[in-house]
Amino acid sequence: MVLLTINLVTGSAAHADTWDLNIGRLCQIETVNATRVPCGQYTPNLGDVQTVHRDHVAFRSLMSELGVVFAPNVLSPAETFGYNGFTFSAEVGMTTVNPRRQTNHEIRDGSGAVVDNVAQPYWRAAKGVSDAAIANGDTTRVARELPPTVAPTLTLMVRKGLWLPVPSFELGFGVRHLFGSNMWSALVHAKLALHEGFQDLPLPSFAIRGMASRVIGTPDFNLTVAGLDFSLSKHLGIASTVNIMPYLGYQLLWIIADSLVIDATPSVDPVAQTAAANPDPLKLTQCRVADCRANFAFDAQANILRHRVFLGVRLNVYIVSFLAEYSYFAAGSVADPLPTLGSFTTTQIADKAGAQHAVNLAVALDY
Repeated sequence: MVLLTINLVTGSAAHADTWDLNIGRLCQIETVNATRVPCGQYTPNLGDVQTVHRDHVAFRSLMSELGVVFAPNVLSPAETFGYNGFTFSAEVGMTTVNPRRQTNHEIRDGSGAVVDNVAQPYWRAAKGVSDAAIANGDTTRVARELPPTVAPTLTLMVRKGLWLPVPSFELGFGVRHLFGSNMWSALVHAKLALHEGFQDLPLPSFAIRGMASRVIGTPDFNLTVAGLDFSLSKHLGIASTVNIMPYLGYQLLWIIADSLVIDATPSVDPVAQTAAANPDPLKLTQCRVADCRANFAFDAQANILRHRVFLGVRLNVYIVSFLAEYSYFAAGSVADPLPTLGSFTTTQIADKAGAQHAVNLAVALDY
């Protein structure tokens, strides 16, 4: 069933790089002669690089949506498996994104005044979008090459009930892969069932859970997701052989993203360019302005906050469980004020990520 679902979600057209990102596209280069070109499209004949205008809003919004994709599923009721319990699950996830949603990239001068405003989709960083479409400003082609609206994932999880440090405690570990990319994440969670519930009374179980996810396979940025959730569930038995356990809850997500140093002129050979400017071999360690100013990083930003509500159900027959879960992630709303270069003002870096939905299905073996 899991393999069938994967095929239905990904389809035969899925391929590598659909979801891999090049965040070096989220900027513009301005040369000394006031020419502006998209990052990655610079050539030396345009003149030396004066500055790199970074699209901070696009970076924040992109990381917000990608963080939701890698946020671990709940996919378990509030009750634990008991201190002797152990379960292994394979989980298929389908999380929506907003590939055509745009942000306004404000180009500012040295005083902080806005001199231009460019609206572009922040998912243009996906490698499935061609460089030529971005360089030529072909919005129709960019829109056609953007990623699909559903990001498919596969997660493998192991959960174990423990007696220590307190009864009704559970630890979980796992990995997740985003199909059509080289991105993986390591997952961990800890759940404490504060109340396991009474089977003969209409009182639900109640649990609190902390989780974390660290994404790997991203050479240009770091992405970590942490969360805290509260859930309720109720055990319903049928004929003493089938157990149905609906559950629901709320989760607060913290998405922590920062970029590494990025080369805005990857097609320029700095050694050759430096040699052309400095024929003296003893000066080859020096670099031209174009090379020195082309490396950049997005400013460190405050944590991105996302709110999630979820509901699901677990159907258990003997040692096999089938789980289904739906989650709604409210649109990003928390802005981060960054100091404006060359002035005493701040710029509000908004999270423009749209609302997202996720449907997750799982098969688990319980011991």
